[in-house]
Amino acid sequence: MKTLDEFINAQVVLKKVGEKKFRDPSWDFTTANTKILTHGIHSYPAMMIPQVARKSIKLWGKNAKVILDPFCGSGTVLVEAKIKNINSYGFDINPLAILLSKVKTTPIDPRILKRYFKELRENIRRKLDQFERGQLDVEVPNYFNIDYWFKPRVSKHLVIVKEEIWKIEDENIRDFFKVAFSETVRYVSNTRNSEHKLYRIPEEKLKDWNPDVYETFVKYAERNILKMAEFYNIAKDKTAFAKPMYHNVLEKADIEGVDLILTSPPYGDSKTTVAYGQFSRLSLQWMDFDYKLIRAIDKIALGGKPAKSLKHSIPSEKLDKVIHLIAEKDEKRAREVLSYFIDFYKASKNLDELLNEEGYVVFVVANRTVKGVRIPTDEIYVEIFESFGYEHEVTYVRAIPNKRMPHRVSPSNRKGETVETMAEENIVVLHKS
Repeated sequence: MKTLDEFINAQVVLKKVGEKKFRDPSWDFTTANTKILTHGIHSYPAMMIPQVARKSIKLWGKNAKVILDPFCGSGTVLVEAKIKNINSYGFDINPLAILLSKVKTTPIDPRILKRYFKELRENIRRKLDQFERGQLDVEVPNYFNIDYWFKPRVSKHLVIVKEEIWKIEDENIRDFFKVAFSETVRYVSNTRNSEHKLYRIPEEKLKDWNPDVYETFVKYAERNILKMAEFYNIAKDKTAFAKPMYHNVLEKADIEGVDLILTSPPYGDSKTTVAYGQFSRLSLQWMDFDYKLIRAIDKIALGGKPAKSLKHSIPSEKLDKVIHLIAEKDEKRAREVLSYFIDFYKASKNLDELLNEEGYVVFVVANRTVKGVRIPTDEIYVEIFESFGYEHEVTYVRAIPNKRMPHRVSPSNRKGETVETMAEENIVVLHKS
C-alpha cells in the first residue's frame, strides 16, 4: 500500500482534453485511504478527499498564511491546513458541518477522551438497565415526524445517550461525543443508510429493523477516539488556527488576508443531486437545532430558489449556451440551473474581495447533466473569474471512485426515473495576478 505522500508525488503522463485542461491520473487516488485521521469520524455528502486537499495545498498554498474554504462541509481543507500549520477559515450554512469541522480540527489527547468515555459508557449502561427494568421513565422529545423516522424504543435509548453526553462540562469533549451521537442517530433511524436523502426503510424490512443504540454509539465513539489519536499525534503542537464559521458566502465576510481559496462548491439543485439539509436533518433535530433553520439549509444554498426569468448578467458564453439548450426542453429547469450560477457569481465577487493579490483559487467541481445537457461548470467558473482579471492556470480532470456520490440520481424525483451522474471532477486553478 502506498503512503499518502507517495500518492501525492506520483508522476504520470498527462492527456490534454481541452484548453489548459488535462486528464491526470495522479489525482485519482484510486486505492488511497480517504478516512485517515479525523477525516473519518463522520460521514458527509460529496466530501473532498484529503489527498486532493493536501496535494492542492502543496502545489498552490505552500507559501500561504491563510487558507479559506467558503463551502467547508465537514472540514477536509481545514484539517489539512492545520496539519501544515497554516491558518484557515471555513464557511458553511449547515450547523452540522460547523460542528464536524470544529471537532475534526481540535486536537484532544486521546487519553483524556478514553477517561471520559469510560465514565460515559458506565453511566449510559446503568441508565439503560434501569429503563429496561421499568425503573426509569424516559420522555421522548416532540421532534417533527419522530415516530416516522425512529422506533419508540430507539428514541428512548437515544434520549438516555444524549442526556449523558450533554452533561459533559468541557465543551470540546462534549462536542467530540456529539459527533458520535450524530452518526448514531443516522444509523439507528428508519432511513436507508446508503442514501444521503431521507428515504424510509420499506415496511416489509422495517419490522425486522431493531438497531442497538448503545452498541452503535460505542462503536462510533471508539472509532473516533482512534481517529483523534492519529490526528493528535500530528497536530498537537501546531499553532495555526482553524476557524469554522456559520456564514453564507452570499454575504460579505469579516475576515481578511486570504492567500488560497480551496473548495468544492455545492452542485446546486439539492432536490435531485446532493441534499445537505436532508442528510443532516435528523442529527440536527436530535441536537436541538431550530427546525425552521434545518429545513432552510437547502433553500438558502446556492441555487436554492429558481430564477424568475432567464435574463442575467453573468459574463459566460458557455452558460448562455447550456441555459438555452435546457430551456428548449424545460424552461423551469433552465431557471433552476441559472439560479445556481447567479448565486455563484455573487458569491465569487465576495470571494474576490477576500483574496490577496497573487493568491490562488482552486475549485474541485464535477459537471452534472440536466435534461440531457452536460453543464461545463468548470469552464463557466473559469469564464467568471477571467472576467475579474484572473488567469486560468490549469484544470486537471480526475476520476472520483472514492468520493461518496450517487452513481445515478433522480432528475424528477419520480420513482424509477434516474440518470447517470458525475464520475469525474475537475481541479480548476485560477491565479489572481
